[in-house]
Amino acid sequence: MRVLTHRDFHLPADALAAFTEDTGIEVLVFRENTPEDVIDLLERSRAHPVADVVVGVDTLDLQLVIDSGLVQPYVPLAPGPLVEELAVSDHAMMPVSYIDACLNYLPSFYVEPQRSIDELPDTELAPPPVPAGLDALWDPAHANTAVIPDAESARMGVYLLVALERRYPQSGAPEAMPWPRVLDEMLRWGTELAPTWEVAVFERFAGGEPPPQLPISQDESGPVTLESLGGRLPLTWGTAGMPSVFAQYQPGLPASLDIAVVTEDCVRIGFYAGIVTGARNASLAGRLLDAMGEPLFQFGTGSRFGARPARSDIVSTPEWTEFGVTVQPYRPDPAYVGANWRQWQLTWGQVVRNFRTGTPPPPPEVTVTLP
Repeated sequence: MRVLTHRDFHLPADALAAFTEDTGIEVLVFRENTPEDVIDLLERSRAHPVADVVVGVDTLDLQLVIDSGLVQPYVPLAPGPLVEELAVSDHAMMPVSYIDACLNYLPSFYVEPQRSIDELPDTELAPPPVPAGLDALWDPAHANTAVIPDAESARMGVYLLVALERRYPQSGAPEAMPWPRVLDEMLRWGTELAPTWEVAVFERFAGGEPPPQLPISQDESGPVTLESLGGRLPLTWGTAGMPSVFAQYQPGLPASLDIAVVTEDCVRIGFYAGIVTGARNASLAGRLLDAMGEPLFQFGTGSRFGARPARSDIVSTPEWTEFGVTVQPYRPDPAYVGANWRQWQLTWGQVVRNFRTGTPPPPPEVTVTLP
């Protein structure tokens, strides 16, 4: 059995081993670098498919994969209850997991320093208010404290772009700020672009460690500032599952972590599996899809993104139970984002290049419909 995926999608090794032991079917996993590379390979090998199963197709490319006929429908033998709105019509693909992409921040950075009752507040030490949504990224009080993945080179950056387009649509009211202008404002106020999500979260973001033993305001080192963070930043774009991901890196289950989730302006991205059209082992591929919907596989779908099982009845890991955050995300329409995200990505790149060269930002694209 040949399975095609990409480096950002986590396949639980223990579940694959159990599948082989139960069925005698050996699973060979081939990984491309990016989701785009996966789809390109499927299209180029359409006449002679290189895989029997593709897994890790996300909401952005779901409609393209289905409309291009790259996968064939499959009805699972014993489907479990799914998280709301992940199901695909006509069983064209099977949901496996999802993430809620959100802003993450460092709580200790936003703690007001303690002062005596007769002492005036020091405005230079006062932190900005806790970020409440995407508006923070182009707020002068927050922008230079944020690092985000670049949508030209990072898939998580494209998820941020989807969230920005929803929050600040180009086709919005004339007086509203469209997202290309918002992006330009973000960059001009100092928001940092990282080439990958891993660099943004694991290298440039300051969160994830257990908080100091003493309250920040009582710590001898004083309040947390940009200077005390040593160049790292307190605001980034991650997921609602990032606190649980960082908890996995700690020895044992920590009592608390210095990372929190902004619950507004999140976006839900699903990840899907399907049988490749013309697959040599199509009948066996169906057995693997059935296994992907079973509890063992679903329980192991967590990844460095903080992914969650597509089934709604799977017991959470201890890390998620303790630190996971439930949000009410925007659920993008696969047909709408699938038809537009590449054009949005091109516009993003133009805005970034114009900023770096000092060129004025491109005017917003406005479509006027005459009566």
